[in-house]
Amino acid sequence: MNFDTTASRFLRPTDVARLRRNQRRIQVQRLAIIIRNALLAAVLAAAALWAWRQTQASARFAVRTIELAGVVHTPRAAIESVTRQYVGLNLFRIDIARVQRDLAHLGWVKRIDIEKTIPDTLRIKITERAPVALLRDGERLLYVDDEGTGFAELAPSVGDDDLPVIVDAQGDELARTIAMLRELRARDRELYARVSEVRPIPPRGFALFDRQLGAFVYADADRLAEKWRSLYAILRAENQPHIEYADLRFADRVIVKALETSHVQN
Repeated sequence: MNFDTTASRFLRPTDVARLRRNQRRIQVQRLAIIIRNALLAAVLAAAALWAWRQTQASARFAVRTIELAGVVHTPRAAIESVTRQYVGLNLFRIDIARVQRDLAHLGWVKRIDIEKTIPDTLRIKITERAPVALLRDGERLLYVDDEGTGFAELAPSVGDDDLPVIVDAQGDELARTIAMLRELRARDRELYARVSEVRPIPPRGFALFDRQLGAFVYADADRLAEKWRSLYAILRAENQPHIEYADLRFADRVIVKALETSHVQN
């Protein structure tokens, strides 16, 4: 006689007590994990808070050294008059943006990069303005950069007093004069160095005093370096080192007025 035991195997009553014990064990394990993670987070938070308080209050992080880089023309005394207020302050509590604002009013300063170095050093790198000319402003001579910003008065202790002097220029006329000098310097630094004075002549021209010729050269910005070199070639060919003025504003000719006679070279 055959007995089918399949039904009895799958219909066997469940061990309810064992299931309940397993569920309680799982719940306890989950609770233990939660408590462990909470304790770990609390410990880390407490450690972070302690470390933060140490950085904010410890005398070990008081600024003792301020290192400067990139300073050429800016007077060190002027920089130190700004930075000395930060000596002794907590390194981590110094507002870099405020330091940058305090230094930005110094004329030669164009850009300031600041780095905090643990435990007690503030490193300041200054990028200075590069003057392209001097601007006559009444009785003063101001350095101007390639953006047309007048940023500092001419002084014997700083800067370059051999730069071209711009006269009778402001607004748009100053902007186009600066653009012309910037282009001339990029194309031919030797010619740029010969310009001792420049005055804009509306709408497109300039009067440039050539320190080597000792005379004014009238020109516009178009092909200025090329035409100026042509002028020197003509003067050499004509053995005419002394002129009253030269005019380079024409497309196909250079006009030269000698001290005694005037002539046109085609």
